Amino acid sequence: MKQLFKLFSISVLFLNFSTISHAQEVWDWQKCIEYALKNNIQLKQSDLNIQLGESTVQSNRMNYSPNINGSSNYSLRIGNNFNFFTSTYEQQQVHYQDYGLNVSQPIFDGLVTPNNVKKSKLDLQALKLDQETLKNNIQLQILTAFLNIMNANEQHQQAINQRASTQDQYERTKALIEAGAAAEKALLDIDAQLTSEDLSISQIKNQLDLAYLSLKIILQLDVKQTITVKIPELPQDLNIGNLEDVQTIYADALGLRPEVKSSQLKIESAKKQIAAARGNYYPTLSFVGNLNTFFTTQNKISNQLLTGNTTAVGFVEGTLQRVLIPETITTQSKNPYKNQLNQNLNYAFGLTLNVPIFNKFQVQTAVKQSKLQYQNAILTEKQTEIDLFNTIQQAYLKAQAAIENFKAAQKNMETATKSYDYAVERLNAGSINQLEVNLSKTNLDNALSKFTQAKYEYLFNTKLLDFYQGKKIEL
Repeated sequence: MKQLFKLFSISVLFLNFSTISHAQEVWDWQKCIEYALKNNIQLKQSDLNIQLGESTVQSNRMNYSPNINGSSNYSLRIGNNFNFFTSTYEQQQVHYQDYGLNVSQPIFDGLVTPNNVKKSKLDLQALKLDQETLKNNIQLQILTAFLNIMNANEQHQQAINQRASTQDQYERTKALIEAGAAAEKALLDIDAQLTSEDLSISQIKNQLDLAYLSLKIILQLDVKQTITVKIPELPQDLNIGNLEDVQTIYADALGLRPEVKSSQLKIESAKKQIAAARGNYYPTLSFVGNLNTFFTTQNKISNQLLTGNTTAVGFVEGTLQRVLIPETITTQSKNPYKNQLNQNLNYAFGLTLNVPIFNKFQVQTAVKQSKLQYQNAILTEKQTEIDLFNTIQQAYLKAQAAIENFKAAQKNMETATKSYDYAVERLNAGSINQLEVNLSKTNLDNALSKFTQAKYEYLFNTKLLDFYQGKKIEL
């Protein structure tokens, strides 16, 4: 019984350890990217769209090949039927069946097929580029969520450290009060500071939870799943360099961004659509051929049989000798099915020319619609370039502002740190009270928070500019 209890305890311990390990699953930057690119529903839909585009290309290519169709008809004719073999009408029941094989090979179709093939190839390339655009957008969303988590996590840790420092100060002040070296009012001031810092920790924790929720939503994970982001180590001193010129960044992006290339391909596709629509103005020429045979119960095999009797048909000239011919009877039998199919086999071939004369203005309407789609594709391409420039311009201005904010926040933090250290020294010397120290510490906390915020704003906007220049995002 004791052994069974031990085994049960070990099993429960192992189960709890496995559950905790699973609950504390660690996700780094690369794992987030790989998971999103593999499991994102929109990307899976884009994969299906690419497969549809490939099938469209294949379908259009097959229009070069001939159409080959087989047919067979069966009919039962009852009543007075004309017999083509005896050229008479007969009251009978007739079974009839035919077979046919028809071939039609397009020779010229107004270049509709070549233009449709080219258009579908361009559409397929555009679909692949649209998928790359979607992947880029997902990476940017993950970057935003990841940096928000890093920012909130760092500020949360800073708040905890600040709270621990205040707690140490509380314990020291309490000891001084018990020794009679300080007034009890100082302890109340520190207690108020601890309450304020507890509130800050709670607020920052909420921001951290929201940042994690945002990442889960982007990764399309269950919101109840617990994950932990592996925070990459950032350099202690950020290397603040000069930004590239915004026009240089834009020029690089125009040649690299998949959304721009996709919109350009869609313009070319619209051109091919106009050419394909115009092709329907022209006549079409096709080679046609057919092979036919049939079976009918009217087709009989006739046989003549001798009866053994003779019939006099005259006399030999100059004699009385009679001329006799043998008597015969004609019998009919079924002509076998396979024999008839071979006997009735025939084929024909030729050319078919179709000249469009009036088609309810369908071709004219299709050409007009294609031209409108072409104009719309041009406007879409221009709007894509404008949106790209505006996005780069905004990121550039934000990056410049982030650099200035970072430098100012860094200087402010250094000043606030010195001010707080000096305030502590004056407090120990008895020249100021605890309230003034708390004020100095609050200023330091705010300066540290602003510095952390400025650091991550700088990282995000500079990473964004690097991204538009085709550089890989690394954290």
